[in-house]
Amino acid sequence: MSSWKERYGEWALVTGASVGIGEEFCLQLAEKGMNIISVARREELLKELGEELTTKFDVQTREVAVDLIKDDAAERIEEAVSDLKVGLLINNAGFGQLGTFHKNSAQRDDEMIRLNCLTPVALTHKFLPKMVERERGGVIFLASTSAYQATPYFSVYGATKVFNLHLGEAIWAEYRKKGIDIMALSPGYTNTEFQKSAGVTEVRSGVLWTTPDKVVATALKNFGKKPSVIHGALNWLLAFSARLGPRKLNIVVAGNVVRSNR
Repeated sequence: MSSWKERYGEWALVTGASVGIGEEFCLQLAEKGMNIISVARREELLKELGEELTTKFDVQTREVAVDLIKDDAAERIEEAVSDLKVGLLINNAGFGQLGTFHKNSAQRDDEMIRLNCLTPVALTHKFLPKMVERERGGVIFLASTSAYQATPYFSVYGATKVFNLHLGEAIWAEYRKKGIDIMALSPGYTNTEFQKSAGVTEVRSGVLWTTPDKVVATALKNFGKKPSVIHGALNWLLAFSARLGPRKLNIVVAGNVVRSNR
């Protein structure tokens, strides 16, 4: 592959960029020479990240502090970067809510669907048409290993990740011959702030757990080659072995795994 700037353009936009997988996307893409537009709510963290990227990799940055759950978030982002050509869009922002369905917050579920599903659709509508005009660009959607079977105690979150997985794979087929790379990325358990906000044990070790740098490295290594990728050989095996077993058994096993990490 030619340089990332040559392949996609100079600017990458990353949502949920202040911590975790989003922050790691910013670091690894900046290391490849791309300028970074970081989007998240916490402006102070974005500015700290921008300074780090500029110092380490000598790239340009722009920080866009916005609450992606708000109805006008996509419009505000589009306006904030209207003078830039976004060549790579990383739809990373998202959160989960662990618990039995009737005890979970209905408002929180609504916000989760907005952030995990509606926001990536809105942003992709904003930036993909311009990529098509330029005949180059790329989009990554954050799915999850939860997208490969129903996930008790993570029911709504898992459903939103099915949405992202299917959306990413479908759009890959639509644009694969138009110079646009699309991919759905499915991490498994990853030590990030997501765990705290979702109610999962914050820091764990073991064969199912990994770190953001490894997840992002997997994504960038396979980008432009596959419509979707699962990080980790064991996660891949578990996801695809679910297709061979009875759905009822798969659901029970998935629920037991989630409960063990509460």
